[in-house]
Amino acid sequence: MPDHTAESRLATYGTLAPGRANHHQVEELAGSWCVGAVRGRLVEAGWGAAMGYPGLILEETGGEIEVHVLESHDLPDHWARLDAFEGSGYERVSVTVICQGGEVMASIYVIAGQHQGNGVE
Repeated sequence: MPDHTAESRLATYGTLAPGRANHHQVEELAGSWCVGAVRGRLVEAGWGAAMGYPGLILEETGGEIEVHVLESHDLPDHWARLDAFEGSGYERVSVTVICQGGEVMASIYVIAGQHQGNGVE
């Protein structure tokens, strides 16, 4: 992946990932996907938990959580819509993602008020 800012990358571990229930929210965005990992833990919180998709709390000492990373120059024009879709139970933060080609920064939705460490800005 080219090295762009977190604004042009979305790391998803739940309903927005390819093949999942709400992928239609991002499937029309031009870009590329790769698989990576963040450190944290999944918890039964957030509206996605009722659909079988737990929420994420980032933790430097947490386990590796698989994520799918979308890199798209279209993302900055869609953040307001995606933020509204995710709702007040989640917040978008920047995080370091470990990908096959090395570490990249990406935006990720985590349980609101619960982020800590893991390169989060």
